[in-house]
Order: sequence, then C-alpha cells, then structure tokens
Amino acid sequence: MSSFPLAANLAAARDPQAPRARTEDEATTLAGGPVFLTVEELPNHFETPEAAEAAVPELYGSGLYELLWREGAWRVTMRYWRPAPPAPVARTGEAAAKKPLGHARTPEEARALLGAPAELAQEMMANRYIDHRQLMKRWGEWVKGGLAEIVETEGKFAVRITYWRPMHAPGVAAPLAPVERIELAERVLAPLKPDKPQAELDIGLFEDTAPENPNVVLVTEEGDGRFRGSD
Repeated sequence: MSSFPLAANLAAARDPQAPRARTEDEATTLAGGPVFLTVEELPNHFETPEAAEAAVPELYGSGLYELLWREGAWRVTMRYWRPAPPAPVARTGEAAAKKPLGHARTPEEARALLGAPAELAQEMMANRYIDHRQLMKRWGEWVKGGLAEIVETEGKFAVRITYWRPMHAPGVAAPLAPVERIELAERVLAPLKPDKPQAELDIGLFEDTAPENPNVVLVTEEGDGRFRGSD
C-alpha cells in the first residue's frame, strides 16, 4: 500500500520532509482533523515520458504520481492527503448540513462546542440526485472541500458527509450542548400553535359536510341531512 504526503498544498506535498500516511485514519491523526485524498496536476508539462520521469524521479512505482496525455502534452498528477476545512459540529448529519452548532478541526474544538467528547462520523444524506450537476448545485462546496463524497445508490447519486458528533455509549443519549439546552428551553416556553384552525365541533359521528356546500351536514349512515347549526 502506498503512503501519501500530508500537506496543505502541492508544493508542500512535494517536499521530501512532508509527513506521510497510508490510510485516512493515519492522516487524520497526523492532521488532528478530517483530511481527504486530493489529485492535483503539476504546473509543468512535458514533451516526452522520459522528460517527465527526469523531472519527477518517483513517477513510476511510488503510487504518488500518474502520467497522462492531455491537450497535446504529457502531464503529471500527484496524490496527497490534504487537511479538510473545519467540519460542522452537530448531533446528526441532518443538523450538520442545515444548522450546525459550529465548526471544528480537532476533537478538542468540537468538544468545546458539544460539551461532551466528540468523534468524526460519516452519514449518508437522504436526498437523491439524477446526475452530478444537480448534486453539485447543493453540495459543491462540501465535495470540493473534502467534507462530502459522492456515492451512487439505487441508480442515483447521494452524498456522504463528514461531521463531528457526540461520542457516547451505545443506547445512551449524549448530553445536550449548551446551545441545544437553550433552544429546547425556548421551545418549551413558547405557546403551542396549531398548524390550522380547529374545526367546529358540531359534526356527529356519522355525519360529514356536503362537498357542494360546507354549511350542510350529511348523515353518512342513515337519516336526513341538516343545515349547520340546526337541531
């Protein structure tokens, strides 16, 4: 298995002293936060494969580089681990996507927001998209920043996002963060409001309103109809 440099940009990744990691877990530990494997093209192009190999001694065999022909020249791309932007902090993936408590790069930063130990988690979002273009309209910044990956499922496309969530024992709910406790208290104190006005309570068990005239009550089982308000 190849090991890839961990760096913030291509120039730093090509430094022989750059730290290396084989897996995402190793790279995450080194970076102290989420990372993603990026592929970036070197700025130079070459007339022949030999010229590319002379400029990039590790071109073959290392797994870091790839030689490709594009637009009339030989070009070289490099793979390396890159720290992702600070990940959202939330109790669920849906909350992370819509209304996170904040953003954090390290477990310590996430813990300060949650008020509890935090762990990196990945979660598939519910929405499905017919193509990449439609998906990228909503998740483009997440994907480009390495906080979401595109997954094909059921003949469509979805995203799996990375976020910080509370770490707790299975079957035991994590304690609420201070911000969540405040929001919950505000909801408890707020007056209850129905979605729609309550209907008048003068319709019997076997009665219903007439479709052509809501002021007429019809008996659904037996008997005659009556006008609303009549005995």
